[in-house]
Amino acid sequence: MSILSAAMRAATAQLFPEVHISREADFAPMCDLESGEFSSSVAIEIARAQKRDAHGIAHQIIAAMPPEIVGVARSDSGYIVCTKLPRDVVMAELRADVQEALASESRGCRRIHCLVPDVTEPVYARIRLIARVSMQALLSVVYEGRCRVCFEPEPPVEVTSIAELVHVFRVAVERVLGAESESRLTFSHSPVGTVTAPTFVWTSHHYHDRLPSAERRMLSEARLQGTITLRMPEDAWLLSRDRVRLDLLERRSLERVIGKLSSDSAWLRFLFHSASSVLSGDFDPAVALFDEFASPLYSLRVLVDRYARFNQKFPLPVARDLIRASVAEIEMDRTFVLRSLCMPMYTARAIRKGELDQWCVALEDLTRQGHRFINAPKTRLALEHGELSGGIGEIVASLGFGLSSILVLATEGSCADR
Repeated sequence: MSILSAAMRAATAQLFPEVHISREADFAPMCDLESGEFSSSVAIEIARAQKRDAHGIAHQIIAAMPPEIVGVARSDSGYIVCTKLPRDVVMAELRADVQEALASESRGCRRIHCLVPDVTEPVYARIRLIARVSMQALLSVVYEGRCRVCFEPEPPVEVTSIAELVHVFRVAVERVLGAESESRLTFSHSPVGTVTAPTFVWTSHHYHDRLPSAERRMLSEARLQGTITLRMPEDAWLLSRDRVRLDLLERRSLERVIGKLSSDSAWLRFLFHSASSVLSGDFDPAVALFDEFASPLYSLRVLVDRYARFNQKFPLPVARDLIRASVAEIEMDRTFVLRSLCMPMYTARAIRKGELDQWCVALEDLTRQGHRFINAPKTRLALEHGELSGGIGEIVASLGFGLSSILVLATEGSCADR
């Protein structure tokens, strides 16, 4: 167990010995690293069990944890948030790769079920929801070897490769375009069953609220029993009603863009772009058709290529033990280093908990900061002369470590054209 989580559990065992603390309460990297580095929901778990104020409980736990471990700690709406952590604590919180971060979870074939909304939601909102769900399935296939995915009302299918997943994504998108008048408020395939494998059910808030009470009750009971994880992305991400660019997102425009996707590689790029964190009010589907850095997969692939061309000292893949300097010594780029080091954890949580929004933000931020770092004059000078020592070498190795954890996603050959 990591140093930070072990200290937290020792403090809670002393203060609240009667409360069972779940694994989900362990410290995890935050998405917004400007606000904090690692956070834990342990105080919220205890508050629910004891019907007390989480903010006060968080302060009790912080006071009981060694200050040399927690760095600067605070309570944020009941979450324990730590910043300025020492290097040894940061490194202990991390995992060498995604598989290691997933290793402690016993699992079968992960089940991912999408209750695709009907005509009451815009076409673009349904496609973007399908893309977000497909991204979790894609990561599951890449790092776990397989998953079982279902886009209502189509039957579930087991996928074992990126190409198979892209095909399922394509079928689901084309079905939405071809079933524009569909009104559907029932499950063709029950997302709740007797299977013990991790099960995720995705839909939108708007569609969930319109489901018959029996279906909503079934989902709620399954969620409370822990047999499913129910995920509903924020409607603001999907439905930017006040700012939406209808000229780009109306059905005919979408059909023109999708009609130009002639290969699995093109569909994969469209998947990444449609699942991105860009709000729908600023979303342009056609970005996926061109070599633009606003396209997440294209930007990632170019960054990997630039890293390999400019850097010979830390070739990909980069192991964690190459990162030797203190993270605290490079305050200017601390958030960038942490973002890079935490990528395996973000990916594992996207798979294990369905935290796809955080993963998309982390991926986009990593590529954006990575290009900015390589473009910086001091970096280019150091790369050209091979002088990767001190802070520059630390940042380069950290970036290489982050890219190594998602390298398979950036490989053109990972999704052969069908």
